[in-house]
Amino acid sequence: MADEKYNWQIGSPPPLIGRHSQTKHAIVEEYVRQYILTLMAPAHIPELRLSIIDGFCGGGCYQTENGGLADGSPILMMQAVREARIYLNRDRRIPRHVNVDYYFVDILADTTSYLRYWLNAKLSDNAIELEDYQKTEIITSNFLSQLPLLIQKVKQRKMGEHALFILDQYSYKDIPLPEMAGILRNLRGAEIVMTFNVDNLTTYLSDRAANRKPLENIGLDKYIPWEDLKQIKATQKREWRQILQRHLAHGIKSETGAKFMTLFFVKPYGTNSWGYWLIHLSNTYRAHAVMKSLHWDHATEFGHELESGIFVLGYNANKDNDYTGQQTFEFAGKGSREACIDGVREYFGETVFQLDKPTKLADLFQNCVTKSTAAESHLMEAVGQLHSSKEVVIVSKDGAIKRANKKYLLSDIIEPSKQFSLFKY
Repeated sequence: MADEKYNWQIGSPPPLIGRHSQTKHAIVEEYVRQYILTLMAPAHIPELRLSIIDGFCGGGCYQTENGGLADGSPILMMQAVREARIYLNRDRRIPRHVNVDYYFVDILADTTSYLRYWLNAKLSDNAIELEDYQKTEIITSNFLSQLPLLIQKVKQRKMGEHALFILDQYSYKDIPLPEMAGILRNLRGAEIVMTFNVDNLTTYLSDRAANRKPLENIGLDKYIPWEDLKQIKATQKREWRQILQRHLAHGIKSETGAKFMTLFFVKPYGTNSWGYWLIHLSNTYRAHAVMKSLHWDHATEFGHELESGIFVLGYNANKDNDYTGQQTFEFAGKGSREACIDGVREYFGETVFQLDKPTKLADLFQNCVTKSTAAESHLMEAVGQLHSSKEVVIVSKDGAIKRANKKYLLSDIIEPSKQFSLFKY
């Protein structure tokens, strides 16, 4: 499907980009940089082999609202790789290598032609490395038709199954979730960053064949309460959108099979009130933690319409009172950080006493992070507050008892204290 929003043609001005899309591109750029630095954190690793696949890459250049030019995701990711290389090789005699293969895919020939033109211009300006330019393959095709071959190419790279898939598609109909599951299943080191136009979907959702078929095609139809949909919209006038978002979020995580998912609401500026989800899917906790921290770093551009601490994916009508009245969670809003930590602390307290056994902080965190807005720093602070209340005991992996307000590690063990607790059942 051709991109309905942006069009590029050599000799004409590039399309206009909104500020929220620039923020999205900035997060992708920063994530690529942090991804590389995280994987290369052990100083003894000499090389990282990585594939970056931009499945809806665009022409690589946009006009900004103030009349300037802004690079698109292909150029920004190349620049992030260059910056990571420079950082990793500061003051080193023997260089460490970041070996990246790039695959930029778009269905329109005019768009890929413009991207080639813009990449040549950036290379001439020394804005990207020749090494990266030479390892770039620009493909004019439908992304899904190319996906099996792309997965095969990644798998054929020796020690190279690390792969980032950037899927900034215009329509939610363009990305069948079983295909996303195939990426994560077939490539051990794969991660996916994708957009999902949730407002567009929920606004017009109704129990009609025209609505059901597209959701069936992408694997989400069985997660929608079709029989109750009309009643939910009629009786839950404030909450129906949140209810449907729960179902959709549950469906996305279930259908992709991802162990970890970040799901945040991007709020466009101006008169366009429709937002979309920026979703990160991975099978490693550390990748999830890095992405979650970036969302908080860009707090003013993100919201969340579920609870501030721990939320539930899916919807249970028997717990309807738990879901009502929730306003959009603003990451930069007054008290948002505190509300997030409070919710996590309460959840941790209840969970630790229900388990009633020593539990690693890593396990406690991994079991809740997909259901929370919290970054790892918030999880650690929630643990510290719970520890200070003397409701729990925390020991290091070698058995040493820790005092409250000390630095905690993922390897630390938490368990209920023997004292009476409000969390005890």
